[in-house]
Amino acid sequence: MRNAAILALLLLVGACGLFSSDSNLARPHPLTAFKATLKVTRVWSREVGNGTGGYDLILRPALAQGTLYVASENGVVAAFRARNGHRVWRIHLKAHITGGVGVGQGLVAVATRRGRVLALKAKNGALAWRAQAPSEVLASPAIGPHGVYVASLDGHVAAFGLSHGKRLWITSHIEPPLKLYLASRPALAHGLLYKGYANGAVAALRIQDGRRLWTSVIARPRGGDVVERLVDVAHPIWQQNLVYANAYHGNVVALAAHSGAILWSHPLSSDRNMALGGQSLYVVTTNSRVMALANASGGTLWTQKLLVNRRLGDPALAGPAVVLGDFAGYTQWLSRQTGALIARKRVGEGAIRAAPLVASVVPGLPYVFVLNTNGRLTALRFKPKTS
Repeated sequence: MRNAAILALLLLVGACGLFSSDSNLARPHPLTAFKATLKVTRVWSREVGNGTGGYDLILRPALAQGTLYVASENGVVAAFRARNGHRVWRIHLKAHITGGVGVGQGLVAVATRRGRVLALKAKNGALAWRAQAPSEVLASPAIGPHGVYVASLDGHVAAFGLSHGKRLWITSHIEPPLKLYLASRPALAHGLLYKGYANGAVAALRIQDGRRLWTSVIARPRGGDVVERLVDVAHPIWQQNLVYANAYHGNVVALAAHSGAILWSHPLSSDRNMALGGQSLYVVTTNSRVMALANASGGTLWTQKLLVNRRLGDPALAGPAVVLGDFAGYTQWLSRQTGALIARKRVGEGAIRAAPLVASVVPGLPYVFVLNTNGRLTALRFKPKTS
């Protein structure tokens, strides 16, 4: 009970924007030896501002037309050539960035602790426009052909015009008073936004006017402890007319994209974003077990327990591997087929919370870009290890 009370206090502090990633109370599993089958090498590395500034933020890089865009909590936004790390531009905004970056339509968008939305020109970093969201923004803005879409911590989603930043529409959702300090970015697909909320719901919104087409509850608060009743939903994933979503103290579910009907549900608590590839959905549980679920049925394909309590970040898929970072700055590479450890590479001392970004910068040679909480951006390459 004492630990639960401490955790509840930390979550309350987190809702005010002060939750630090160092608050995990469980002892991390020690690193274990294994036979590596992938060789991972560093291509280049750069420093970007102060990273997350000690806050529990997810500031994942974004890639467009061979250029990486990165933001830090203290207002630094920079663009780098993905192939060699050459800096294209760097600006220092007078703002505390908590949501970013979103890239598209020639814009780079970030958002701040005070709810300001700042759109920069992707080619040179010049300010294109600024706008105001209802409250603090943790999730990176989503940019589509008709607007910039921003989800704020109080449950609002707002749309802003691409060229001028004027608000096009705003929609609200009733949120519980206590929630995780969680970034749930809207997923944009086929004219709809799919958004997860802190009350365990997923909703589909029309991008033209914000009209809600359906709402589906994937987790309901239960238990007497205030922490046990948290059911925040992470970033939904859309693919082939299905929406996959996961909730803290809830479930991983597959929903019909047109109606929100639940097609399958797997009881599992997760506060990390998921990765989807092939026939599998890759999930990190709240105690850092990594699991592969069959995306057609939700059945468990494998579970990896050797990284328990290492405060793993969001997963990404790189060739034959699921790659994700831990609290000590290691990238951990697991076989997509079996979950076995196949590589490990440290990129710095800072924790890695955001999903690595995987892209074929050189044809046939994927790069994996990793940003840690200290603001170090690292490009990695991988290939099968020869005996």
